[in-house]
Amino acid sequence: MQLEQAGDLLSFTQSRMTQTVAEFESKYASRQVPAAEEAARPGDGAAVPLGDVFAELEFDRYDDFNLLARRVGEISSDLTEIQLQLNGLVRVVRDDAGSVQRLSGELRGHVTRARLVPIGRLFARFARQVREGARSAGKTVVLEVRGETVEMDTAIVQQMVGPLLHLVRNAINHGIETEEERRRLGKSSHATIHLGAAHTGGSIYLEVVDDGRGIDIEAVAEAALRAGFITPESLARLGEREVLDLIFLPGLTTAPAVTAEAGRGVGMDVVRTNVSRLGGEIEVQTAMGRGTRFRIKLPLTIAISDVLKVRVGSEVLAVPVSAVRSMVQVSPDEIRSVGGVETVEVEGQDVDLVWLDRLLGLGSRLPGALVSIVVLRTGRKLLAAAVDELLAREEIVVKGLGPFLQGFGPFSGASVVGDGGVMLLLDPLSLLEMSAVAALEPEPAIESGGRHALAGPTSDDRPCVLLVDDSVSVRKFVGGMLERAGFRVAAARDGADALEQLAELPVSVVVTDLEMPRVNGYELIRDLSREPATRDLPIVVLTTRAGAKHVSLARELGVEHYVAKPVDEASFVQLIGSLAGTAPARVA
Repeated sequence: MQLEQAGDLLSFTQSRMTQTVAEFESKYASRQVPAAEEAARPGDGAAVPLGDVFAELEFDRYDDFNLLARRVGEISSDLTEIQLQLNGLVRVVRDDAGSVQRLSGELRGHVTRARLVPIGRLFARFARQVREGARSAGKTVVLEVRGETVEMDTAIVQQMVGPLLHLVRNAINHGIETEEERRRLGKSSHATIHLGAAHTGGSIYLEVVDDGRGIDIEAVAEAALRAGFITPESLARLGEREVLDLIFLPGLTTAPAVTAEAGRGVGMDVVRTNVSRLGGEIEVQTAMGRGTRFRIKLPLTIAISDVLKVRVGSEVLAVPVSAVRSMVQVSPDEIRSVGGVETVEVEGQDVDLVWLDRLLGLGSRLPGALVSIVVLRTGRKLLAAAVDELLAREEIVVKGLGPFLQGFGPFSGASVVGDGGVMLLLDPLSLLEMSAVAALEPEPAIESGGRHALAGPTSDDRPCVLLVDDSVSVRKFVGGMLERAGFRVAAARDGADALEQLAELPVSVVVTDLEMPRVNGYELIRDLSREPATRDLPIVVLTTRAGAKHVSLARELGVEHYVAKPVDEASFVQLIGSLAGTAPARVA
């Protein structure tokens, strides 16, 4: 603290003055002895001062030098006294600071407890949903609830309604068998869904368990292969748990047909994203013929978060401590490149490495003999993030980014720091998605956002499709589909980004989502129809919103092609080819 630094400086100054006085007195005394002897000899009849009749050791004499030395000595003594008083004040301030810290902790605890509500309020909403869902599906389902008294942050409760509701509906529509099928299998004719909550340490655990047919892992693997998410070689290296995690990929579905309740392949990826943005994790366990369990781990509160501060370029960012596996420093020689992806060995396994300064565009990394790395947990996968400096652990008050910045970069929140600046909180799962897309570059077909590398002059005569979607995963998946069909792909993160790129990039077809930050899909379509240069540009809406109201508004704005997710690759690329005036490459 500054008071302690001032005390140290005062002590150092007092020590220097004491040393100077001692040296001065020593030198002065050695010069005064001969002078005194000379003055003791009478001469020329001059009057001799009364004091001079005494020898040097018999009587003290005081001239200007003596007075100066005495005054400096007194000042040194005063400084010593001030130093003692200052040390006492430092002890008092330190004690007061400790008291303030304890009071702050108590206040923080009171605020946290004030935000807590019983999870039973959330579970109470599902009784009706289960009854209606079961009746609609022609099944008999009983809802059992436990842990209703467990308390959670009210903000988490509100944001977990959608994810839990999706898991419950999934259990009814996909997991639970019909009464006839259950009787044939020797099960009770009525199925059971368990909703549970438990508080362990600083975390809340939620469970959604059904006693249905379980998840067919082979069907999941086949669906992932069919959709192009994974190659047979990569699939052969995955264990059952890794294959099961593929259900969280966007667009993946094992349903045989698309209905209002199932088959679109949307939902599970949204569940994981929402849980991750709350600083939580989700895992799934299943047994064929016995049922499925989804287990969600969440922080007790999102108002106050324990974070690790890191420096990247000129920015200080926060990383949730709950997501930090370890922190290491490695030499550049320990970083290896495997298949074009940089990796570093952590605890005996190769972990993908991402340079945050490059990924976030924050300037060059500070030079140094060692590279500081934060190893992050992103579900069951580890990710090594290289930073410029590891700073300190700290508790911060986290604020949401709001609707305009939600989904902006790999960030889940922000905190106002002491100097009035803003420190952004990294979301490990979004960071993993961004790094996965960045790994497809350096000659990118699709970028994670921002301008496309092909914005300038190019000799590539392939038709260019502008893909507009705020989801990194969708841009990667659909963009890869179009690339395989022989199209050149430019990617935009929202309508505003798309309008900027269209000013420079010749485009044959625009494929756009509807729900996006800044400029949404409807606004983009309207703006394009108003400009003479883009009025006749073919537009395809690609969205999960397949309701009549959404389709009607798009038709009113002049859109002729409206495609609901998930996409049938063959028909989709055929449509794009017809609009671009070219025949797409054959899709395997």
